[in-house]
Amino acid sequence: MKNIAIINNGDRGSTGNIAKNLHHSLQELGYNSFFCYGRGSEGNKADLYRIDSDYELKYHAFMTRVTGCQGFYSKNATRRLLSQFDNWNIDTVFIVCIHGYYLNEKLIYKYIANRGIRLIHIMIDEYAFTGKCAYCEGCEKYLIGCGKCPHKSSYPASFFIDGSTRVYKMKKDAYADLHNACFVGPQFVVEQARKSPLFTKIKTEILDEAIDMDVFTPKRVDDLKKTLGITNDKIVIVSVIPYAGGENERKGGRYFIDLARRFEADERFVFVHVGYKSKDIESLPSNFIPVGFINNLNLLAEYFSLGDLFVFPSLLDTMPNACLDALSCGTPLLCFNISGMPYIANDEVGTFVEPRSVNEMVRVVNSVHKKTPQIIKKCREYALSRYNSKDYNNKLIKIANN
Repeated sequence: MKNIAIINNGDRGSTGNIAKNLHHSLQELGYNSFFCYGRGSEGNKADLYRIDSDYELKYHAFMTRVTGCQGFYSKNATRRLLSQFDNWNIDTVFIVCIHGYYLNEKLIYKYIANRGIRLIHIMIDEYAFTGKCAYCEGCEKYLIGCGKCPHKSSYPASFFIDGSTRVYKMKKDAYADLHNACFVGPQFVVEQARKSPLFTKIKTEILDEAIDMDVFTPKRVDDLKKTLGITNDKIVIVSVIPYAGGENERKGGRYFIDLARRFEADERFVFVHVGYKSKDIESLPSNFIPVGFINNLNLLAEYFSLGDLFVFPSLLDTMPNACLDALSCGTPLLCFNISGMPYIANDEVGTFVEPRSVNEMVRVVNSVHKKTPQIIKKCREYALSRYNSKDYNNKLIKIANN
């Protein structure tokens, strides 16, 4: 392993951070690493390469809406990428997130198979073993080849044609030729993948995701409290989830708002929601502080550190990095007991309740006190034991070399 390409659908967000962190680790170890991404703002440099253009991305998304075949377009963009692979003499490819309207999957898999390139496919969700969906939502049609998809209008959405059978077949044909590949992911994802007929001959390994522990570390929050107008006697409940006001958003932002509303008359608590971008501000409860998206990771770490409890009410997630970030910053978790959520923490640092049950969330919050140095230490040590990106990257490199 010498010349390595890392592929992801973007250069930011949780998957972007995983990809860039691996990229920098490989470079520090002396490998020739190239980070190739579908959308972003970094611009092409010697080791950074944007795969598609804005036009190509929009065209791919439009055609997916029509045909239901995410991953079938962006042919020219993918051919340009593969030409770069030839120039760089790539011998190893790490794929973080392959979906996102930026890459032709058949072309990339065929290139990897024909040249005997090592492939380490990081399954950050369930897309690798389905005919369409990033999250199965309990559907098991992937066990029989998909088709008649009940989630046709969900991401990657199609307005007209159900392309799930065609996508599934493309993956089946492509995976059959991958003789030098390993698909890795959290326990929940790998257990699901191993049931799929697509993975009959595919090597898999369980590997927790990871974060940069040097960035996400317990921070002083005195200045942040002053900025937000939070007094030191308040118990702070924090959530970091995107919310635009929809009733059916899978991240569950409305449950956090409902939770805050239930405590509006209780002066002990204040609720801080990072990622709130709905125009509806006036109807929010008085104890609720909406904060927009934050790209500055050090500032984001302050918000994770701010909480005495971190609430993540998602209904569909495999191993959300926000929860790992919160633990690393010393803040315990409250999540729904659904999808991959209960795999991310033990009962000493995490509480998991019945999905969609605001009553259960209320019960947990009622028992919360201001966190102590002992709680911070326990959460931080748990995160270090499982989610340290340095250990994670070393494991990925070892898998690739083997």
